Amino acid sequence: MRKKKKLISLIFIVLFLTILYFPIINAEETINQEKILTIWMPGITKDNYFTQIELSEEKRQEFIDELYSTLNVINNTISPNSVGGSKITYEEWQHIKDIVCSFLNSIKTDIQDFPSLDTDKLATEIIEDFFNPFIGIFRPKPVFSAGIGNTWIPFYDYETFFGFMFRSMIIKYQFGFTHIGGLAQCRLTIGKFFMINTLFSGIFINLGDIGFEQIVGPTLFIGTIFLSRI
Repeated sequence: MRKKKKLISLIFIVLFLTILYFPIINAEETINQEKILTIWMPGITKDNYFTQIELSEEKRQEFIDELYSTLNVINNTISPNSVGGSKITYEEWQHIKDIVCSFLNSIKTDIQDFPSLDTDKLATEIIEDFFNPFIGIFRPKPVFSAGIGNTWIPFYDYETFFGFMFRSMIIKYQFGFTHIGGLAQCRLTIGKFFMINTLFSGIFINLGDIGFEQIVGPTLFIGTIFLSRI
C-alpha cells in the first residue's frame, strides 16, 4: 500500500509538469490570449470586480511559477511521507495559505485598480472553515481550487439578471486540485475532472481568456460556493 501511494505521488508530479509546460510551448499562434490575466471577485466586492490585463512574458512566467509552487506544496502535503499522510492537516493548510497569500499580494502590486481587500483575511477565513463541520448548513461551502484547464464564466462580460444571481463557473481541468468543505464529507479531488459551481464568492484568477474550449491555462480560486458538481 505504501509503494502504491508513492507511485501515485510520482504520477501526480509527472502529469502536472507535462500538462503545465506542453500547451504553453506549443501554442505560439495564440500567444496573445495566453498573456491575458483575468481576475474576478464576485460577492466580496461592491461591483463584483472584474478585469483583464495583458501580461509581459516575464510576468506571465512568474504567474506560472507561482501556481506550480502552490501545487507542489499541495502535492507534498498529500504524499505518504507527510505529517498527515494523504489527509491535509491544519498546519499544512496554513502553509498552503501562506503561499496563496504571497501570490495574491504580488498580483496586487501589478494592478492599479485592485480593490481595497484584505486577501490574507479572506484566505484565512476559508482555510479555517475547512475545519468547521457545520459549514454548508446555513451558509455556502468553502472551496479552494487550482490547476490547468479551460474555464467558462457565463455572463461575465456584461451584467444580466442570471449572471448576477448565479455567478456560475464551468471548469474542465486537464489536471487540478479541488477541496470543498461542509457538513458532508469534505471533497478532495485530484487529477482530470469537470467542475460546475454556482453562487461563487471570492477571488478567481485565470491566465488566458475566459471561454469554453479556449486556451488551456493555469487557474486558481478561493472563496465559497453554494452548489458544486464534480
